[in-house]
Amino acid sequence: MCKQLDVILMALKTSTHNTKILDQISAQTITSGLIHITPTWNCLIRAYSKSPDPIKAILIYAHFTKPKSMIIRPDNYTYPGLFGACSRLLLLSIGKQLHAHVVKAGMDYDIYIQNSVIHFYGSTAQFTQARFLFDLMPQRDLASWNVLLSTYSSNTGPNSQHEVLILFKTMLNQGIRVDRISLGILLSASSHVGELNYYKSVHAYVIKAGFTCILSLNNSLLSIYTRFQEMDAALRLFNQMLDRRDNVTYTIMINGYIKMGSIDLARSLFDHQNAADKDLILWNSMIHGYVKVKRPKEALHLFAKMVMKPDEITITRVLGACASLSYLQYGRVIHRYILQNNVRKDVFVGTSLLDMYFKCGALEDAMVTFYKMAYKDGFTWTAVIEGLANHGQENKALSLFDQMEKEGTRPNEATFCSVLKACKRLGMVIEGCCLVNKMVEVYKIKPKMEHIGCLIDLMSRAGYLDQVDRVINIVPLEERVITYKTLLNACMNNLEIDPGNKVADKLIKLGSSNHAVYVLLSNFYASIGGWPKVEEMRKMMKEFSMRKEPGISSIGLKE
Repeated sequence: MCKQLDVILMALKTSTHNTKILDQISAQTITSGLIHITPTWNCLIRAYSKSPDPIKAILIYAHFTKPKSMIIRPDNYTYPGLFGACSRLLLLSIGKQLHAHVVKAGMDYDIYIQNSVIHFYGSTAQFTQARFLFDLMPQRDLASWNVLLSTYSSNTGPNSQHEVLILFKTMLNQGIRVDRISLGILLSASSHVGELNYYKSVHAYVIKAGFTCILSLNNSLLSIYTRFQEMDAALRLFNQMLDRRDNVTYTIMINGYIKMGSIDLARSLFDHQNAADKDLILWNSMIHGYVKVKRPKEALHLFAKMVMKPDEITITRVLGACASLSYLQYGRVIHRYILQNNVRKDVFVGTSLLDMYFKCGALEDAMVTFYKMAYKDGFTWTAVIEGLANHGQENKALSLFDQMEKEGTRPNEATFCSVLKACKRLGMVIEGCCLVNKMVEVYKIKPKMEHIGCLIDLMSRAGYLDQVDRVINIVPLEERVITYKTLLNACMNNLEIDPGNKVADKLIKLGSSNHAVYVLLSNFYASIGGWPKVEEMRKMMKEFSMRKEPGISSIGLKE
């Protein structure tokens, strides 16, 4: 019996991720009668609480602790696993019932159980209750403090991250020696406080306490320095890490340089890492960096050097590079690679393919890709609507928008921008106004400058100049320059002199320092023969030292 019990206990410790094996072990303990031995029962509950099916831990407890016929007596090792299951499943009511069982059994002063109860209340967002129980504890160990630190760190309240720092200071004042878990939580909290001085103080403590050799803490430190764009400090720390660097270290530094636009420094770090040690995340970060800083050719060259199989993220970024360069032939090669190598064609890959084909002018390939997609989200529909609208297929774009709504996909801000552009090109004023109304009333999306600009341009081109003012009045004052520029352009195109003069006066009153505004005003007054006003605009440009930026032309050469 003892030998069989040892085998079962060992199996329970190693099978927490396989529910099927756990079920077999559970059946074996019941048929052999070993379930009635408390250690076996506790191990089974703990194993289920960590498994993909934690509810079974609670069901086992409920079955064997029925009122008036309690088969097994729970002890202080029973409840932590149950509270862990409730934390994972966010079962607040059941967790409260278990807490009542603990109090009734007189085990509420067991520090192991107290820590698990505080963790449970923190996981279910009962932060006040968690702190109340913590304050009631007659004795606390380091795990108690770490549990409360973690509770505050997970709270999204306005002062919760500051509470972590205050609690940490209290720990030090009481002589509690912190560990890597405490510092990890503290680093996470200080990164959300938004004040670099807090973070530097934490870094100083890490050095003072002798935790600089711990890789995970160093990576956390690096992550926050790069988040604050303190790349000199990050590089000093990186150089101090020497042989303690891993791919996470390199990825953090590379992403930090990419965020600042220092792509060449990012590439030098990428090349510094041993080729055999580079993982897929590192490759994807570097390729994404080149696409982000608009150097797509280098992204494709780097992709060609990859020594491992790319995943969906790699493919979407490479397709983005193809779209930027209008490399249709290379894009088709990538599409063929997806089909031949069974790359998972999820919604992101499908939408990237769609976008690439549209930007390369291959409308037929784009539409075939669209209709073959098993699942389409809002971004997919937006990409196809925008692509069709940009290629003169406005009516088809509007038809697809209607189909999108019928299929129950919620449009987003970008979708409405694309549809409004289609309406603008077709001169569909009423439909455009209805779309903006639907966006606000039905989908509760607040119009942005892009939507208002499209609507004003649409109404101006159609000659509804007298009604445009009603639209402009809802635009914030600091953003009205763009709307008035759009309106003045429409007045010039339609030879509307009186409305144009009114708009020009309003533009001057806004006092913009943008040279383009005064160039436009000068052109408008010149078009109506108002030469004194033209001279006045030019004088104003000289007074404010404004200068028109020279135009730029570029051509692409095939290699």
